[in-house]
Amino acid sequence: MKKTLVIASLAVLSTSAFASKARMEALGQGQVSRYIMDTRSVFLNPAMVNEQKNYIITEWGTSAVTTDDATTPRAEGGFFREMGTFTYGLYLGNDSSRINHSTGFLNQSNALDLFLGGDMGVKWGARVHYANAKDETNLNSTATTKNNAFGLGLGAEMGDAEAYVNVDLADKSNGDATVAGNGYESKMKPSYTVGGSYKFAGWSFFAEYDMSKLNETKATATTEKDSTILVGAGRVHEINPTARLITDLSLSMNTNETTANGKVKTNALPATLGMEVDATSWLVLRGSVAQNIIFGEKKLANGKKQTIPNSTTVNAGATLNFGKLKVDGMIGNTGSARNTGTVGSAAANKTGTLTTDNLLTRVAVSYWF
Repeated sequence: MKKTLVIASLAVLSTSAFASKARMEALGQGQVSRYIMDTRSVFLNPAMVNEQKNYIITEWGTSAVTTDDATTPRAEGGFFREMGTFTYGLYLGNDSSRINHSTGFLNQSNALDLFLGGDMGVKWGARVHYANAKDETNLNSTATTKNNAFGLGLGAEMGDAEAYVNVDLADKSNGDATVAGNGYESKMKPSYTVGGSYKFAGWSFFAEYDMSKLNETKATATTEKDSTILVGAGRVHEINPTARLITDLSLSMNTNETTANGKVKTNALPATLGMEVDATSWLVLRGSVAQNIIFGEKKLANGKKQTIPNSTTVNAGATLNFGKLKVDGMIGNTGSARNTGTVGSAAANKTGTLTTDNLLTRVAVSYWF
């Protein structure tokens, strides 16, 4: 009996040491979850550094990627370390920008995130984000292009409740590399995300509000405003010591207003059903299916409505365990016709193919110490 209990305890402990975008996306959560514990949680609530610590992680990809996603991953990584009652961390290359500046402007580059957290009865955490870049070698422009960005994140966790706020204080680009002349500017106004969650009866109930605003001055001035209200509930149900069922339902209400398209409203009620199983001592398999239910529609500025088509998504992934070293990745992110197109192109899109010559994509490697 004692031996059985020890084995079960080790299985539960091993599942907590997951750390990657691949895991989150395989479980249908995007890059961060509001209710599943993972090292990605520190970018939503910095107080989670108290829960996930003493490890180093590398997310494989390329530094040239502006927008990180499953088919075109961005290279990044960092480490988190416990020091007495505090935890600190350093992370390089995080793609935390809410917006992409238009063609010609510099986007964030060589980003740095610093973390600090502690436990004083209430677990707390703070994050500082900084990025700075310039280019004086533009061939089609006499302007020097520059970008600087600065942001702060604060979070707290007390018992079953947690709260967080993430503020982008600045994300400003000067100079357009595609045209001659100066005076062009793309500037994001102070933008923020505020939210929280509460655990009750095995469920996590969460709510979040996100707002951003971008002003660009080129030949003409343009403005983009975006806001999203998100409320929902999620649950991780342990079927047995080696298998977990993941379910969630959320309501998302987004309003996007641009100079070109006017105000567009998108409302959706997505549901996610996922599974994570310790198949062997060295292999964890996971997968999910998600879809808008009851409704999911977009309302254009002219008042016309459109149902969001084909919202069903299926993802899968795995973790290879080698003691304290773990290799995470997605399964099936490339199609059978990869020889005719690069990853992410139409020819290489997901087609339900198990590509055994590409064992894992969106790979992340972490070591826990």
